[in-house]
Amino acid sequence: MSLFDLTGKVAIVTGAARGIGQGIAIELARAGANVVVSDIIPGESTVNQVKKLKRKSIYVKTDISNKKDVENLIAQTIKTFNKIDILVNNAGVYLPGNASDMPEETWNKTMNINAKGPFLCSQAALKYMKKGASIINISSIAGIEGSAGGAAYCSSKGAIRLFTKALAAEIGGLGIRANSVHPGLIDTAMTKGISSDKKTVQGMMSKFLIKRVGKPVDIAGPVVFLASDASSYMTGSEIVVDGGWISAL
Repeated sequence: MSLFDLTGKVAIVTGAARGIGQGIAIELARAGANVVVSDIIPGESTVNQVKKLKRKSIYVKTDISNKKDVENLIAQTIKTFNKIDILVNNAGVYLPGNASDMPEETWNKTMNINAKGPFLCSQAALKYMKKGASIINISSIAGIEGSAGGAAYCSSKGAIRLFTKALAAEIGGLGIRANSVHPGLIDTAMTKGISSDKKTVQGMMSKFLIKRVGKPVDIAGPVVFLASDASSYMTGSEIVVDGGWISAL
């Protein structure tokens, strides 16, 4: 049996209706996992793609910043599959703004979804996770280095980076792992304003060692690795997947 085999595992992926989350859900299914698709927008497309791979899947509408929604997500997962082996906290938002003039609402919404959401999901899922389970938090290179115009986003992703390390220290004795993945520029609906601007992308290419914009599957691969026994000796770690981005700082 391959170390990457996830046959019989049950995975929850938040923000899985499209983009990186959808890519992760499909690759987890390809590796053998049954997948719970969680999102605030309809996720039936992802569910259908998972089922085409002969895996079981359900969609649960979830606002991860709402505790009752999160509790329902976990309840529906247990009702359907009776266990949780993998939690991928992927759902997030990018709301640009400078700290000097950002509306308080922008800061609150960003932190509620990007930081509070993974906390609520992890807390609720841990009640049903057993030895060998894995939590994977999707942060960002913005969680490692800051950038102008991204005060709330960088702060929220930095929070998740350290939340992951604190969580790993807390649950390591239970045999449950927590790691984070830090994408660079990935071509998704959330980054469309950047990745579809040819002039902007061309200007950024000089800072990428790999001369292309990333794709959701580029993030899905490392997530499958962290979900599997291939990474059984890793916890509190971070994997940077940014095309070899050379920081301007």
